[in-house]
Amino acid sequence: MSEKDPPRPAHLPPGFDEDSPYNAGKLDDHPDWWTQNIKVFREHEMRPYRPPRLSDGTVTTNIIDRLETTYDVDIRIRAVDPQDGGSWKILVDGEVATSVEHTRTESGNTRYELTAEDFEESITEAIEE
Repeated sequence: MSEKDPPRPAHLPPGFDEDSPYNAGKLDDHPDWWTQNIKVFREHEMRPYRPPRLSDGTVTTNIIDRLETTYDVDIRIRAVDPQDGGSWKILVDGEVATSVEHTRTESGNTRYELTAEDFEESITEAIEE
């Protein structure tokens, strides 16, 4: 644990997060897929759901949905080696478009070390090949 993410006191309930992004907001403020994940995380007493993002903060689901609709393709981000530090690939219609580094942030969400611009460029290059 780092100083920015100290161990949680044992008396706190499972899933407690003092920095929950949903304490003040309504769930209706989010897309259906996001709301569903929030509910599932709560049901399992997990820390609040935070969607995977690219390195510039772009939510991956949003950019993937947009590109899939625009180009009529299937885009997936998959672990090739699911071990810590293992390889991750971005697939377009099942074919590797590029590799990407994957990290967990201190707040517990997934971050792919690629900007939205680079992500989109990788997808369009794979489609044009």
